[in-house]
Amino acid sequence: MKINNWRSKLAVTLAAGGLLTPAAARAANLNTNLATNPGFELVDFGTVGDYGAPSILNWSGGPGFAYSHDGSGGIPDYADGADPPGAGSWYFTANNNPESATGDFREPGLFYQDIDVSTGPTATAIAAGKGRANFSAWMSSYLNDNDFGRVRVDYLDGGGVSQGFAEISDGDPGPDNVWSQSTGFGAISVGTTALRISLFGGVVNGGTDGYIDLVDVQVSQTANPQFLSLEVNTVTGQVQFKNQTGAAVQVDYYEIKSAGGSLKPVTWTSLQDQNLAGFPAGNGSGNGWEEAGGIAVGVLSESYLTGSSSVGAAATVNLGAAFNTAGAQDLVFRYAFVPPAVLTADFDSDGDADGADFLAWQRGNGLATGATKAQGDANGDGAVNADDLALWKSEFGTGGFAGPGVLVRGAVTYVGTAATAVPEAASIVYIGWALVGGVALRRRA
Repeated sequence: MKINNWRSKLAVTLAAGGLLTPAAARAANLNTNLATNPGFELVDFGTVGDYGAPSILNWSGGPGFAYSHDGSGGIPDYADGADPPGAGSWYFTANNNPESATGDFREPGLFYQDIDVSTGPTATAIAAGKGRANFSAWMSSYLNDNDFGRVRVDYLDGGGVSQGFAEISDGDPGPDNVWSQSTGFGAISVGTTALRISLFGGVVNGGTDGYIDLVDVQVSQTANPQFLSLEVNTVTGQVQFKNQTGAAVQVDYYEIKSAGGSLKPVTWTSLQDQNLAGFPAGNGSGNGWEEAGGIAVGVLSESYLTGSSSVGAAATVNLGAAFNTAGAQDLVFRYAFVPPAVLTADFDSDGDADGADFLAWQRGNGLATGATKAQGDANGDGAVNADDLALWKSEFGTGGFAGPGVLVRGAVTYVGTAATAVPEAASIVYIGWALVGGVALRRRA
């Protein structure tokens, strides 16, 4: 059944409990689960959805509703498999959204929780480019359906706009689906002030029976920054960007901005000026690094339109005396990160499509169902056949990096006589940084 005035009932319940803004004002510590009501044990039978499922408290949007592991409240257990370790009575279902035309939660941002990370140890780690989101959840589905649950963590700036996200999905769809734990992680964009946890499902068998329980979202501090950083000497005005991430970073654009006009174009030594090995100077055709138009005291930028350059692990790239030492320390540094090319026929996941991948296809050729990419299934249909070989042929000899890059924001550090590390101010919008996690399929009609 469904209660028609569920929205007003829920508002009264949440207001009475002081739960209209879950986790909004709570400063976050490192290495601890930041989600409120992560096991969905706080429910409200004053507001119910389909099948009499109670609404879940402490989460926004929706409302979302819970099914029962143990038959509490007379609510059935629709999920496959033994209950997760430490599970209580309830779990979230993505197929119960009375406000949706589909009846399901199929998109992020419909049922969610925002976690404030603007103060405390998490804020310090994020501002230094060292913040990492570690998250997990237990997921299941209904009978032999291929529907699946999804958990997404968006990195929101001060304006509430996503700067990027990481996502996980149920990893064992189909007849063998049981409660199992999926995990993921992602580098948290500099400028992030809140994490938004969204719970929803993927559509396979006409509905979205993705079941989720025991959500865990933590922030840790990595040993090395996860983004390039801009180091500014406040005495000499020298500027350089540094890679302390522990791995090479491929880039095809960067920009330095100053709202107060603290840059010095005259003494800036651009990559085009330097024509370094691996950072070739362009001739106006985009075949190397070229200074952008509009260079001024407020902005310095250049790009490599037809290629990209690798900033090696522990490498430093000098840009000359580009900072006015008498100006404000208000620089904002952004660069375009170029991810590795995604190849459907890279069966051994080494970044290219070559003879080793052909051998993987050859060994798996003839598998009719249940095949994986590692066994030669390039198109994801569960079989290894001539269609997959055709994809391998189309990608053979390719690999490397595929631009254009994804714009991300690095940290800014000021050094000099008064050596002070200061994260840059202002919130800027960047989309699509740090997508990780498994993709799977799962549901109940």
